[in-house]
Amino acid sequence: MNNISRALVIVLISVFVTSQSFAEKYRYENGKKQGSGLKETSAGCAPASAYDWLDINNVRARINTGGDMWWDLDGTAKYFVPKAGSATSMFSGALWIGGLDINNQLKLAAQRYRQVGIDYWTGPLTIDGTAATDEATCARYDGFAKVTRAAVDDFLSHTDPETGFFVPSEDYEIPPEILEWPAHGDVTKNQSYYLAPFYDNDGDGEYDPFAGDYPYYDIENVLCHTDIASMEEELEGTITGSILADQVIKGDQTLWWVFNDKGNVHTETNGAAIGMEIRAQAFAFATNDEINNMTFYSYEIINRSTFVLTQTFFSPWVDTDLGYARDDFVGCDVARGLGYCYNGTAIDGSGDPESYGGPQPPPP
Repeated sequence: MNNISRALVIVLISVFVTSQSFAEKYRYENGKKQGSGLKETSAGCAPASAYDWLDINNVRARINTGGDMWWDLDGTAKYFVPKAGSATSMFSGALWIGGLDINNQLKLAAQRYRQVGIDYWTGPLTIDGTAATDEATCARYDGFAKVTRAAVDDFLSHTDPETGFFVPSEDYEIPPEILEWPAHGDVTKNQSYYLAPFYDNDGDGEYDPFAGDYPYYDIENVLCHTDIASMEEELEGTITGSILADQVIKGDQTLWWVFNDKGNVHTETNGAAIGMEIRAQAFAFATNDEINNMTFYSYEIINRSTFVLTQTFFSPWVDTDLGYARDDFVGCDVARGLGYCYNGTAIDGSGDPESYGGPQPPPP
Protein backbone atom coordinates (compact mmCIF):
# COMPACT_ATOMS: atom_id res chain seq x y z
CA MET A 1 0.00 0.00 0.00
CA ASN A 2 2.71 2.47 -1.04
CA ASN A 3 1.29 5.86 -2.06
CA ILE A 4 -1.91 4.16 -3.21
CA SER A 5 -5.28 5.71 -2.55
CA ARG A 6 -8.26 3.52 -1.84
CA ALA A 7 -11.95 4.40 -1.62
CA LEU A 8 -13.86 2.44 1.02
CA VAL A 9 -17.60 3.11 1.09
CA ILE A 10 -19.63 2.01 4.10
CA VAL A 11 -23.43 2.03 3.97
CA LEU A 12 -25.22 2.39 7.29
CA ILE A 13 -28.98 2.09 7.76
CA SER A 14 -30.93 3.19 10.79
CA VAL A 15 -31.90 -0.36 11.79
CA PHE A 16 -29.74 -2.73 9.72
CA VAL A 17 -26.14 -1.81 10.44
CA THR A 18 -22.81 -2.86 8.93
CA SER A 19 -20.76 -4.28 11.79
CA GLN A 20 -17.57 -6.24 11.21
CA SER A 21 -15.62 -5.76 14.43
CA PHE A 22 -16.52 -5.45 18.09
CA ALA A 23 -14.79 -4.02 21.13
CA GLU A 24 -15.42 -4.19 24.82
CA LYS A 25 -18.50 -2.33 25.99
CA TYR A 26 -18.47 0.75 28.12
CA ARG A 27 -19.13 0.71 31.79
CA TYR A 28 -22.64 1.82 32.68
CA GLU A 29 -23.32 4.49 35.24
CA ASN A 30 -26.63 6.30 35.66
CA GLY A 31 -27.86 4.67 32.46
CA LYS A 32 -25.05 6.07 30.30
CA LYS A 33 -21.93 4.59 28.80
CA GLN A 34 -19.00 6.23 30.48
CA GLY A 35 -15.86 7.51 28.83
CA SER A 36 -12.97 9.50 30.12
CA GLY A 37 -13.70 12.52 27.93
CA LEU A 38 -11.05 14.36 25.95
CA LYS A 39 -7.53 14.03 27.28
CA GLU A 40 -4.28 15.53 26.15
CA THR A 41 -1.96 12.86 24.80
CA SER A 42 1.73 12.67 25.64
CA ALA A 43 3.01 15.04 22.93
CA GLY A 44 2.22 16.64 19.59
CA CYS A 45 -1.34 17.07 18.38
CA ALA A 46 -4.23 17.45 20.79
CA PRO A 47 -7.33 15.25 20.50
CA ALA A 48 -9.81 16.37 17.86
CA SER A 49 -12.91 17.99 19.36
CA ALA A 50 -15.01 19.45 16.52
CA TYR A 51 -18.28 17.94 15.33
CA ASP A 52 -21.18 18.65 13.00
CA TRP A 53 -24.50 17.07 12.00
CA LEU A 54 -25.90 15.20 9.04
CA ASP A 55 -29.56 16.17 9.12
CA ILE A 56 -30.90 16.61 5.59
CA ASN A 57 -33.19 13.57 5.72
CA ASN A 58 -34.93 11.60 8.48
CA VAL A 59 -31.66 10.92 10.33
CA ARG A 60 -29.84 13.37 12.60
CA ALA A 61 -26.31 12.04 13.10
CA ARG A 62 -23.40 13.65 14.92
CA ILE A 63 -20.05 13.24 13.16
CA ASN A 64 -16.76 13.90 15.00
CA THR A 65 -13.54 14.94 13.28
CA GLY A 66 -11.34 12.52 15.22
CA GLY A 67 -12.15 9.33 13.33
CA ASP A 68 -15.24 8.41 15.39
CA MET A 69 -18.91 9.32 15.07
CA TRP A 70 -22.49 9.12 16.37
CA TRP A 71 -21.75 9.98 20.02
CA ASP A 72 -20.94 13.05 22.10
CA LEU A 73 -17.58 11.84 23.54
CA ASP A 74 -19.24 11.74 26.96
CA GLY A 75 -21.29 8.56 26.86
CA THR A 76 -24.48 9.56 25.00
CA ALA A 77 -25.60 8.32 21.57
CA LYS A 78 -26.30 10.95 18.92
CA TYR A 79 -27.72 9.01 15.96
CA PHE A 80 -31.41 9.90 15.98
CA VAL A 81 -33.98 8.12 13.80
CA PRO A 82 -36.45 9.70 13.25
CA LYS A 83 -34.44 12.88 13.53
CA ALA A 84 -37.10 14.83 15.45
CA GLY A 85 -37.31 12.19 18.19
CA SER A 86 -35.07 11.06 21.04
CA ALA A 87 -34.66 7.39 20.00
CA THR A 88 -31.22 6.42 18.73
CA SER A 89 -30.22 3.39 16.66
CA MET A 90 -26.41 3.46 16.94
CA PHE A 91 -23.95 4.50 19.60
CA SER A 92 -20.50 4.81 18.05
CA GLY A 93 -18.42 3.86 15.02
CA ALA A 94 -14.89 4.30 13.68
CA LEU A 95 -12.45 3.07 11.04
CA TRP A 96 -9.98 0.26 11.85
CA ILE A 97 -6.93 -0.34 9.62
CA GLY A 98 -3.93 -2.61 10.11
CA GLY A 99 -1.22 -4.42 8.17
CA LEU A 100 2.35 -5.74 8.25
CA ASP A 101 5.44 -3.96 7.00
CA ILE A 102 8.40 -5.64 5.28
CA ASN A 103 9.76 -6.73 8.68
CA ASN A 104 6.41 -8.24 9.70
CA GLN A 105 5.88 -5.43 12.20
CA LEU A 106 2.23 -4.68 12.82
CA LYS A 107 1.10 -1.18 11.85
CA LEU A 108 -2.31 -0.40 13.31
CA ALA A 109 -4.79 2.43 13.75
CA ALA A 110 -8.14 1.82 15.44
CA GLN A 111 -10.39 3.67 17.81
CA ARG A 112 -13.30 2.91 20.11
CA TYR A 113 -14.57 5.24 22.84
CA ARG A 114 -11.35 7.17 23.64
CA GLN A 115 -11.47 5.79 27.20
CA VAL A 116 -8.06 4.16 26.68
CA GLY A 117 -6.52 6.54 24.17
CA ILE A 118 -6.54 7.98 20.66
CA ASP A 119 -5.14 6.79 17.32
CA TYR A 120 -6.45 9.52 14.97
CA TRP A 121 -5.88 13.26 14.65
CA THR A 122 -7.06 15.85 12.15
CA GLY A 123 -5.29 17.27 9.12
CA PRO A 124 -3.25 16.14 6.10
CA LEU A 125 0.27 14.68 6.18
CA THR A 126 3.37 15.67 4.24
CA ILE A 127 4.04 14.08 0.85
CA ASP A 128 7.85 13.87 1.22
CA GLY A 129 7.81 10.31 2.58
CA THR A 130 7.99 11.28 6.26
CA ALA A 131 4.18 11.44 6.56
CA ALA A 132 4.57 14.21 9.13
CA THR A 133 2.28 16.80 10.67
CA ASP A 134 2.39 19.33 13.50
CA GLU A 135 0.14 20.80 16.17
CA ALA A 136 -0.79 23.83 14.08
CA THR A 137 -1.92 21.68 11.15
CA CYS A 138 -3.98 19.40 13.38
CA ALA A 139 -5.66 22.39 15.00
CA ARG A 140 -6.36 24.12 11.68
CA TYR A 141 -8.15 21.10 10.25
CA ASP A 142 -10.19 20.26 13.34
CA GLY A 143 -13.44 21.02 11.53
CA PHE A 144 -15.59 20.16 8.53
CA ALA A 145 -16.26 21.52 5.09
CA LYS A 146 -20.05 21.23 4.93
CA VAL A 147 -21.84 21.68 1.62
CA THR A 148 -25.12 20.76 -0.05
CA ARG A 149 -25.90 19.82 -3.61
CA ALA A 150 -28.59 22.53 -3.59
CA ALA A 151 -26.00 25.22 -2.81
CA VAL A 152 -23.82 24.06 -5.71
CA ASP A 153 -26.80 23.89 -8.07
CA ASP A 154 -27.74 27.43 -7.06
CA PHE A 155 -24.17 28.57 -7.71
CA LEU A 156 -24.18 26.96 -11.16
CA SER A 157 -27.40 28.79 -12.02
CA HIS A 158 -25.36 31.99 -11.69
CA THR A 159 -22.64 30.95 -14.13
CA ASP A 160 -22.33 31.67 -17.83
CA PRO A 161 -23.77 28.73 -19.84
CA GLU A 162 -21.01 29.07 -22.44
CA THR A 163 -17.86 29.69 -20.37
CA GLY A 164 -18.99 28.37 -16.99
CA PHE A 165 -17.56 31.47 -15.28
CA PHE A 166 -19.44 33.06 -12.39
CA VAL A 167 -21.74 35.91 -13.39
CA PRO A 168 -22.12 38.47 -10.55
CA SER A 169 -25.60 39.70 -9.74
CA GLU A 170 -27.20 41.87 -7.08
CA ASP A 171 -29.43 39.08 -5.81
CA TYR A 172 -26.73 36.44 -5.21
CA GLU A 173 -23.47 36.09 -3.30
CA ILE A 174 -21.28 33.01 -3.49
CA PRO A 175 -21.82 31.26 -0.12
CA PRO A 176 -18.89 30.64 2.26
CA GLU A 177 -19.07 26.86 1.84
CA ILE A 178 -18.10 27.32 -1.82
CA LEU A 179 -15.74 30.29 -1.42
CA GLU A 180 -13.85 28.63 1.44
CA TRP A 181 -13.81 25.08 0.10
CA PRO A 182 -10.49 23.47 1.30
CA ALA A 183 -9.28 22.59 -2.18
CA HIS A 184 -5.57 23.15 -1.54
CA GLY A 185 -3.03 22.13 1.07
CA ASP A 186 -0.05 24.18 2.25
CA VAL A 187 2.84 23.36 -0.08
CA THR A 188 5.25 25.29 2.17
CA LYS A 189 4.63 22.49 4.69
CA ASN A 190 5.12 19.79 2.04
CA GLN A 191 1.41 18.99 1.96
CA SER A 192 -0.33 17.97 -1.24
CA TYR A 193 -1.60 20.96 -3.18
CA TYR A 194 -4.86 19.11 -3.85
CA LEU A 195 -7.14 18.22 -0.94
CA ALA A 196 -10.94 18.44 -1.21
CA PRO A 197 -12.03 17.63 -4.79
CA PHE A 198 -13.21 20.47 -7.00
CA TYR A 199 -14.42 20.85 -10.56
CA ASP A 200 -11.75 22.87 -12.38
CA ASN A 201 -13.85 24.76 -14.91
CA ASP A 202 -10.98 26.60 -16.62
CA GLY A 203 -8.46 23.77 -16.26
CA ASP A 204 -5.72 25.83 -14.59
CA GLY A 205 -5.34 23.57 -11.54
CA GLU A 206 -6.30 26.40 -9.15
CA TYR A 207 -9.54 26.56 -7.18
CA ASP A 208 -11.36 29.79 -8.05
CA PRO A 209 -15.17 29.97 -7.78
CA PHE A 210 -15.16 33.22 -9.77
CA ALA A 211 -13.74 31.18 -12.66
CA GLY A 212 -16.61 28.70 -12.27
CA ASP A 213 -14.88 26.15 -10.00
CA TYR A 214 -16.98 24.42 -7.34
CA PRO A 215 -16.94 21.48 -4.88
CA TYR A 216 -16.90 18.50 -7.20
CA TYR A 217 -20.36 16.99 -7.32
CA ASP A 218 -20.63 14.95 -10.51
CA ILE A 219 -23.46 17.15 -11.76
CA GLU A 220 -23.88 15.50 -15.16
CA ASN A 221 -23.15 11.98 -13.85
CA VAL A 222 -20.37 11.52 -16.41
CA LEU A 223 -17.77 9.92 -14.13
CA CYS A 224 -19.68 6.75 -13.30
CA HIS A 225 -17.78 3.63 -14.46
CA THR A 226 -14.73 5.67 -15.49
CA ASP A 227 -11.18 5.27 -14.18
CA ILE A 228 -10.07 8.88 -14.64
CA ALA A 229 -7.32 9.72 -12.14
CA SER A 230 -7.65 12.46 -9.53
CA MET A 231 -5.86 15.80 -9.89
CA GLU A 232 -3.38 14.73 -7.24
CA GLU A 233 -2.26 11.87 -9.45
CA GLU A 234 -2.68 13.44 -12.89
CA LEU A 235 -1.25 16.90 -12.14
CA GLU A 236 0.85 16.46 -9.01
CA GLY A 237 1.97 12.85 -9.38
CA THR A 238 2.16 12.14 -5.65
CA ILE A 239 -0.21 9.15 -5.58
CA THR A 240 -1.06 6.26 -7.87
CA GLY A 241 -4.21 4.20 -8.28
CA SER A 242 -6.65 7.03 -7.59
CA ILE A 243 -10.09 7.18 -9.21
CA LEU A 244 -11.80 10.55 -9.54
CA ALA A 245 -15.27 8.97 -9.51
CA ASP A 246 -14.55 7.65 -6.00
CA GLN A 247 -13.09 10.93 -4.78
CA VAL A 248 -15.84 13.34 -5.87
CA ILE A 249 -18.40 14.75 -3.44
CA LYS A 250 -21.50 12.63 -2.86
CA GLY A 251 -24.99 13.05 -1.46
CA ASP A 252 -27.47 15.91 -1.09
CA GLN A 253 -25.63 17.03 2.06
CA THR A 254 -21.95 16.32 2.64
CA LEU A 255 -19.40 16.70 5.42
CA TRP A 256 -15.81 16.55 4.13
CA TRP A 257 -12.80 16.39 6.45
CA VAL A 258 -9.28 14.98 6.60
CA PHE A 259 -7.58 13.08 9.42
CA ASN A 260 -4.46 10.98 9.98
CA ASP A 261 -2.79 8.47 12.27
CA LYS A 262 0.52 10.35 12.75
CA GLY A 263 -0.52 13.27 14.95
CA ASN A 264 0.68 11.61 18.13
CA VAL A 265 1.39 8.30 19.84
CA HIS A 266 -1.25 5.57 19.31
CA THR A 267 -2.51 5.30 22.87
CA GLU A 268 -5.66 3.35 21.95
CA THR A 269 -3.96 0.35 20.32
CA ASN A 270 -0.28 0.98 21.14
CA GLY A 271 0.25 0.07 17.50
CA ALA A 272 2.95 1.58 15.31
CA ALA A 273 1.65 4.40 13.10
CA ILE A 274 1.06 3.71 9.42
CA GLY A 275 1.32 7.24 8.02
CA MET A 276 -2.20 7.37 6.60
CA GLU A 277 -3.96 10.47 5.37
CA ILE A 278 -7.69 9.80 5.32
CA ARG A 279 -10.05 12.06 3.40
CA ALA A 280 -13.52 11.32 4.66
CA GLN A 281 -17.05 12.09 3.60
CA ALA A 282 -20.24 11.61 5.58
CA PHE A 283 -23.25 12.16 3.35
CA ALA A 284 -26.98 11.62 3.02
CA PHE A 285 -29.78 11.94 0.48
CA ALA A 286 -33.22 13.48 0.94
CA THR A 287 -35.64 11.08 -0.79
CA ASN A 288 -39.13 9.63 -0.46
CA ASP A 289 -37.97 6.02 -0.04
CA GLU A 290 -35.82 3.97 2.37
CA ILE A 291 -32.69 5.96 1.52
CA ASN A 292 -34.25 8.84 3.44
CA ASN A 293 -33.52 6.82 6.60
CA MET A 294 -29.85 6.17 5.76
CA THR A 295 -26.46 7.85 6.03
CA PHE A 296 -23.35 6.94 4.04
CA TYR A 297 -19.59 7.19 4.57
CA SER A 298 -16.66 7.21 2.16
CA TYR A 299 -12.93 7.13 2.99
CA GLU A 300 -10.10 7.90 0.58
CA ILE A 301 -7.07 6.37 2.29
CA ILE A 302 -3.58 7.43 1.19
CA ASN A 303 -0.36 5.89 2.45
CA ARG A 304 1.99 8.88 2.84
CA SER A 305 4.87 6.76 4.14
CA THR A 306 7.60 5.08 2.07
CA PHE A 307 6.94 1.50 3.17
CA VAL A 308 4.57 -1.08 1.72
CA LEU A 309 1.95 -2.76 3.88
CA THR A 310 0.99 -6.38 3.27
CA GLN A 311 -1.90 -8.41 4.69
CA THR A 312 -3.74 -5.12 5.13
CA PHE A 313 -7.28 -5.16 6.50
CA PHE A 314 -9.86 -2.39 6.69
CA SER A 315 -13.05 -2.51 8.70
CA PRO A 316 -15.74 -0.25 10.07
CA TRP A 317 -16.15 -0.84 13.78
CA VAL A 318 -19.72 -0.20 14.91
CA ASP A 319 -21.35 -0.26 18.33
CA THR A 320 -25.00 -0.85 17.47
CA ASP A 321 -27.37 0.21 20.22
CA LEU A 322 -30.82 -0.09 18.69
CA GLY A 323 -32.67 2.07 21.16
CA TYR A 324 -32.15 0.47 24.58
CA ALA A 325 -28.69 -1.11 24.48
CA ARG A 326 -29.22 -4.19 26.66
CA ASP A 327 -31.85 -6.06 24.62
CA ASP A 328 -30.18 -6.17 21.19
CA PHE A 329 -28.90 -9.02 19.07
CA VAL A 330 -26.61 -8.89 16.03
CA GLY A 331 -26.18 -11.13 13.02
CA CYS A 332 -24.49 -11.22 9.65
CA ASP A 333 -25.05 -12.30 6.07
CA VAL A 334 -21.60 -13.43 4.92
CA ALA A 335 -22.50 -13.67 1.23
CA ARG A 336 -23.68 -10.05 1.17
CA GLY A 337 -20.98 -8.73 3.50
CA LEU A 338 -23.83 -7.42 5.64
CA GLY A 339 -24.13 -7.00 9.38
CA TYR A 340 -27.37 -6.17 11.16
CA CYS A 341 -28.76 -5.44 14.59
CA TYR A 342 -32.26 -6.17 15.89
CA ASN A 343 -34.23 -6.05 19.12
CA GLY A 344 -34.23 -9.27 21.12
CA THR A 345 -37.45 -8.42 22.97
CA ALA A 346 -40.92 -7.44 21.84
CA ILE A 347 -40.68 -4.11 23.65
CA ASP A 348 -37.53 -2.04 23.36
CA GLY A 349 -36.45 -0.68 26.73
CA SER A 350 -38.76 0.55 29.46
CA GLY A 351 -39.60 4.09 28.50
CA ASP A 352 -36.01 5.28 28.21
CA PRO A 353 -35.57 8.38 26.00
CA GLU A 354 -33.32 6.49 23.58
CA SER A 355 -35.69 3.50 23.29
CA TYR A 356 -38.19 2.73 20.55
CA GLY A 357 -40.81 1.11 22.79
CA GLY A 358 -43.10 -1.51 21.34
CA PRO A 359 -44.52 -3.95 20.72
CA GLN A 360 -42.87 -2.96 17.43
CA PRO A 361 -40.58 0.03 16.89
CA PRO A 362 -42.57 2.76 15.15
CA PRO A 363 -41.85 3.31 11.47
CA PRO A 364 -39.49 6.24 10.81
